[in-house]
Amino acid sequence: MRDGTPFDPVAVVRIGAMVRMGLVGLKQLIAWADAWVMKLDDSPLWLLELCTAPDADTALGLIYDIPMLPFAATPEELRARDADHLACLFLRYRRGELSWGDFLFKGGQFLDGANGPWECEAFFMQLNLLERMGFPEDLVRSQREDIERELRDALERMEAAHRRFEAEARGD
Repeated sequence: MRDGTPFDPVAVVRIGAMVRMGLVGLKQLIAWADAWVMKLDDSPLWLLELCTAPDADTALGLIYDIPMLPFAATPEELRARDADHLACLFLRYRRGELSWGDFLFKGGQFLDGANGPWECEAFFMQLNLLERMGFPEDLVRSQREDIERELRDALERMEAAHRRFEAEARGD
């Protein structure tokens, strides 16, 4: 299996995280799938079906139903999985798609359903503190720096994965 291709389970899991967290939309995902179908002599069925997915939920179902996908099992794997998802949200924040409050809220919501080692309350408590204090810029900056430091490795992974995904979706 080549790194970064539809046959690379790690790359596919990361694409799923990007779609789930809204970093990549359905239009981009279909462009990526179309580009790969055009390159391959024999495309897997899930990739062909992805080209015509009517919505992001259907597309995620196709991605997550691939039998070769690895599932996080150890606490370290769960932490890395959750960090990748949070990194996608952080990248959306950096692009100006989310306010800091929205990042904390969506991150807390994700962690609440993830059942991983990160506690959702940490994000919700930071949001509550911001709301009580009126969103002072110095507190936002401090929280952002702490979370960015915590997510440093995941941000590097997901930025690289996103750049590769975008290039492939363009046919580069």
